[in-house]
Amino acid sequence: MYFPAESGFSVMAKIIFKKFASFISIICLLTILILPQIVLATPSGVDVVTGSLEKTAELAELGPQPTDLSSLIGTVINYLFGLLGVIFLLVVLFGGLRWMTAGGNEEKVKKGKELANWGINGIIVIFLAYALVYVVLAALKAGFG
Repeated sequence: MYFPAESGFSVMAKIIFKKFASFISIICLLTILILPQIVLATPSGVDVVTGSLEKTAELAELGPQPTDLSSLIGTVINYLFGLLGVIFLLVVLFGGLRWMTAGGNEEKVKKGKELANWGINGIIVIFLAYALVYVVLAALKAGFG
């Protein structure tokens, strides 16, 4: 806030007024942020969250998971393929970064291209392996009922 020199306020009064205005601003901000939490709070918040999670799981059809061997193997393989896909994606990104930061050095450009190509080939292999495993597990499931 601007105080004219002839207003009679001393330097100390101006500093105190600015600090007080800052304090009031912080209190107002905290009130605005915290007040809805206090007003909308329910006495049994854990029950509300648990009920909401159960309802969400029911709508998403996430009931008890099957525990037969083929389902367990399929789940493990899906997680493994997901992890390998992330790794190969990072390899492609690292190769592209190395290629972009080569600065005209042909050796670094070549290494970056090779790394990106290996990553792309790895992702292709992961997709093909996933498709093969999906077909084999579908055939096993159809064969064993």
